[in-house]
Amino acid sequence: MLDTVVPAPGEGAAAAPAPDTMQYRPEFSGRTGEYFGIWIVNVVLTILTLGIYSAWAKVRTERYFYANTRIDGSSFDYLADPIRILKGRLVAYAVVAALVLSSQALPVLYFVLILALWACTPLIVCLAVRFRARYSAWRGVRFGFDGSVGSAYGPFLGWVLLSAVSFGVLSPITKRKQHEWLAGQHRFGSTRFVYRGQDGDYFRPWLVAVGLGAVVVVATVIGFGTVIAVLVASGAGETLDEAAQLAMLAPMLLFYLGLFAVMTYLRTRQVNLLWNNTTLAGVRFVSTLRVRDVAWLYFSNLVAILCTLGLATPWAMIRLARYRAAHLRLESRTGLAAFGAAPGSERGATGAEMVDALDMGLDIGL
Repeated sequence: MLDTVVPAPGEGAAAAPAPDTMQYRPEFSGRTGEYFGIWIVNVVLTILTLGIYSAWAKVRTERYFYANTRIDGSSFDYLADPIRILKGRLVAYAVVAALVLSSQALPVLYFVLILALWACTPLIVCLAVRFRARYSAWRGVRFGFDGSVGSAYGPFLGWVLLSAVSFGVLSPITKRKQHEWLAGQHRFGSTRFVYRGQDGDYFRPWLVAVGLGAVVVVATVIGFGTVIAVLVASGAGETLDEAAQLAMLAPMLLFYLGLFAVMTYLRTRQVNLLWNNTTLAGVRFVSTLRVRDVAWLYFSNLVAILCTLGLATPWAMIRLARYRAAHLRLESRTGLAAFGAAPGSERGATGAEMVDALDMGLDIGL
């Protein structure tokens, strides 16, 4: 039994659990040294095989993180086939290669391909989510996803367009509808997840992010103005050109750090909203991710990876997985009873690999 942590207001938080509610915290037991051995072999073999081994590398990585994540003493299973992933990956990177080549020689074709990809975004997202759910399991019961491609066009294309036309004003509703589609179409065995998010919950963090963004812009403008005024007052000439350029970098650094903080704040709050508004039968999820923790994790991980020329990547991944597990809990009055399994069919990995190749985030986790 773990101490209760109540989510912050505006994140889909509910009242503290009743005294008789059982609480389960995911446990992540992965270790940096252990995973480093897997990671370095994956990198070397992927290079030696010109990328072909990357499909097996992905399966080994996913299986390691799944196997080291436990709830109520039982670990998760990743069941995907490397050959299926390789096929999807080849298709995905063929599309990326076509984009790169056409951008250099055939700008009209490049524009057509970009439009086609944009129009296919809901299809790609749907296939990716289906694949990941189909090949994930816990206690021998597989997850599933029943959302249709047609139903994905509303939240991932229609509402995205409306959000752009409204200059972002409708983006909180867009995000809620995407979360509703993602969570509400998932199932564990034959038991479906239920999502009950409200638009108001999404507008609150969005308004805070907009306010913080405005502060960042104003601070950046003031910073530039201050630097320019100081340089003019000091009569900076050609001998100070290099120093002047370095001084101008300070406001730019302030801007990017501020933008990073705003985006981290919004993403963290949205991930909390997704989990805190989702239930599975009698099981309630509670996410307690904290913005300052997540920002520090992202920033320190990035610095460590850059300073070690990538060798700190395993450490960063283990660190993030451990934090995710520590800040998610499940609550149930009846315990984690067995859920009925539902039959499933084989799923292709093309959508999942397109999401990876095109770096399309789905906001399922950090």
